[in-house]
Formats: sequence, structure tokens, C-alpha cells
Amino acid sequence: MAFNILSLSGGGYLGLYTATVLAELEDQYGQPLASKFDLLAGTSIGGIIALGLAANKPAEEIKRAFERNGESIFSSRPQATSGPRKLWDINRSMWSSKYDGTGLRKAVSEVIDTEMLIGDLRHRVIIPTVNLTKGTPQLFKTPHHEDFRRDHKIKVSDVAVATSAAPTYFPVAEIGDELFADGGLYANAPDQLAVHEAEYFLEIPIEEINVLSIGTTTTQFSMSHVTQRDLGIVGWGSNLASTIISSQQMLAVYMLEHRLGKRYVRIDTIQSAVQERDLGLDVATKDAQQTIRGLASGAVQAVLNNPKVNQIMKSQAPNPKFFYGKFADKDGGAA
Repeated sequence: MAFNILSLSGGGYLGLYTATVLAELEDQYGQPLASKFDLLAGTSIGGIIALGLAANKPAEEIKRAFERNGESIFSSRPQATSGPRKLWDINRSMWSSKYDGTGLRKAVSEVIDTEMLIGDLRHRVIIPTVNLTKGTPQLFKTPHHEDFRRDHKIKVSDVAVATSAAPTYFPVAEIGDELFADGGLYANAPDQLAVHEAEYFLEIPIEEINVLSIGTTTTQFSMSHVTQRDLGIVGWGSNLASTIISSQQMLAVYMLEHRLGKRYVRIDTIQSAVQERDLGLDVATKDAQQTIRGLASGAVQAVLNNPKVNQIMKSQAPNPKFFYGKFADKDGGAA
């Protein structure tokens, strides 16, 4: 029996691409997306979307929340391209985070009930973060294994903010007495984490796993040979984040294409050189929104005839078994 995974990458406001792809797929097939998948995974902005879907939020509503709040989460200014503007942009985050997180919290509250707990979610989900207190990666998970006894008591909105707490962009997140940062520091594309979760904790044979992975148009960063070699903070600028993100994603895609073959489908779009100048992790202008939505619509058109996508989207995942929380199986665990 097929086991379907939906994995959503991080990428700041470029996550509008992910939300648009999902909204158009949901509209095309006419049913809630989460009902098609046995496991959801998401990092950073992808984590917020995955948690919203796991709470049965329609993808179109998630997309609209990002459209409404984009300029309050991030910036209404175009991408900084000139030397002085880049330097000014870097100076903004030299001593403190670039944004205070207020807009992010507001957007999250429109996607997820602020009182909802992980144990209230109806679909399996895993969300990567970095636990700065322990100095380790940490995945927040629904209670779909008997050993997962703690996370079901944590607020979904707190996990959404934690996985999105990108260093220099947003403040470090707090959950209880612990500090957290963006899961994109090690798993911007959580595809391999999701496959491991299915294999190890849910005991799904690799031959039964399908993965639909959706990116955020994050660029394949490269340098010209004329670039100076001794780059500092200003020289690297936002290119450092792009390099980390794109390298992680390309590795995840490469590894899973080898392991799963045609059972792994990646929906993503490479920005053109012109688009790169207009788009960015924290650029939420109206022009950027239009470009991102256009790229997403083109990507959906390209995959509608993909047999694996059609198979996944026409399927219906069985109700998951939870051991704790609101929807705990009576024979599986206590609430």
C-alpha cells in the first residue's frame, strides 16, 4: 500500500510559491490536500504551511494569509542590489534581528488557532528546528509513535514560529525554557527526514513510499570567476543564505531521486537572472508576489500530467493512529 509524503521547503517569503502551488493543486483536485498524504513535513515557511494543512486549513486560505501579511512580516522594499543599499541592509541586522517577529506571529495566528496543540492536529506532521539550549537539531512531531510523549502538549503556533526563527532575520524563539532557531539551518528541504520518519518510526518499506516535494524557487547560487576571493560579510551578504539553502536542497533532491526514482517528484522553479534581482527571502512587494504566483502557476501546469502526481492526488490516506492527545487511539495510548 502506498505511503504518501508531502515535504515543503523553507525560503522566507518565497514560500508564497509553495502556498500557491498547493492552493492550485487543491483547486484542481477538489479535496483538502492533507487528506492525500500519510505524513506532512515542513521547514520554516514550509513548516507553517504544513502545520496549517495538518490543522485542516484550506491551502487557499494559507496563501491569502501570506499575501495579506507579507509586507508586515518582511519588507515592502525591493531587493537591495546596489553596494550602498546592500551595506545598509546588512547593517540593519548587524546587532539585532532585522524584524521583530510581530508580523510573523500575526500571520501564523491567521493560519493556525493560537490555542491549538500539536495533539489537536488531525494529520501526522514533523517540523525541524534547532534547539539552541541543547545545541542539537530537534523535530517536533505529532504523537504518531508511542515514544512521542511530549510534543502533543505544545502549542502549534509556538512550533510554527520556532521553525521560522531564521538567524539575523527574526528573534530566537522560546518554547518553555528552551530556545529555538530555524530548522533550515540543517534541513531546509526536510525530504530525507520525512522518509526516515516513515521507514524507522512507522515501519514503512521504502518500496511503498512516494514523496511530493515542493520548493520555494530558491536559486542555485553560483559565482563568476571574476568574483573576489576574500569575501567578507558585505561581499557574501544574502548570498550566504542562498548558498546554504540551495546546497542543502540539491543534496536532498539528489539523494532521494536515487533512492525513490519516479516515486520522488520535486516541484520547483529556477529563477531567471532578472527575477533574482527582484525576489528575495524577505522581499514581499506586490511585484514580487505577482512574480512568485506566476512561477507557481507555471509549475503546476507542468506537473498536472505527471502520473505519480495524479496517483497521489487521487488517493485518500487512512486516518492516522495517534498514541496521545485529543485524537489518541483508544487502544494506542492515553490522552
